Amino acid sequence: MKYMTHKYKQPLDDALYRKLNKDKSVNHFFKTKYVGKCMKLISDFHKYHEGKTHKDWEHSYKCTVGYKQLSYVSQRIHLKNQWIPLEEVKQYVFYRVIGQTWNGYQQELSIINELKAEFTNIDIVKTDFEKDHTYCIDAEIVKDDYIILGIQIKPISYKMMSTVYQNKAKENHKEKNENYARMYAPYVYVYYDDNGIVDKQETINKINTIMHLNI
Repeated sequence: MKYMTHKYKQPLDDALYRKLNKDKSVNHFFKTKYVGKCMKLISDFHKYHEGKTHKDWEHSYKCTVGYKQLSYVSQRIHLKNQWIPLEEVKQYVFYRVIGQTWNGYQQELSIINELKAEFTNIDIVKTDFEKDHTYCIDAEIVKDDYIILGIQIKPISYKMMSTVYQNKAKENHKEKNENYARMYAPYVYVYYDDNGIVDKQETINKINTIMHLNI
């Protein structure tokens, strides 16, 4: 990525990784009561910590939630999947909690920076955890302290998601987005792949059109 910093790599065989991700008994242990509110933790980390490297993030998580929790989750998952070496389960849990949280947040910052390079006369700011969690809005375009537009940042693969669970999640996201539109401003989805914003010029044109109507 053009603006991307360190990126954690998925440590397992792809087939095994997908298998574990689809297992409901595995996903149960990634609830907040086991691993903490990861997106709030990393949002607070970026807001309050002077150091901003991935190692600083690891240390921050260790000090707030603790690695003992990751060890506990690994042990519980391993109990039901003893055919997988415990060390691989530990790597999987670390990546799901520490790595994916970091990668996702950095990806959002990367896309925001890419948009900033195109819109130099306005502010594009990352939303705080509360607004993101409540409305599924990752960033906002602000001019003269007035919110003009909300931005939801998603991988291009999001468009292809079509299982019953995924469609339900999409509906929930959309409902939150609509609540945002009623409370604050219109919103757009910005999609990305490994090269940055997908259909970049079309996305820029859409944002310009909405801004023109709302300024």
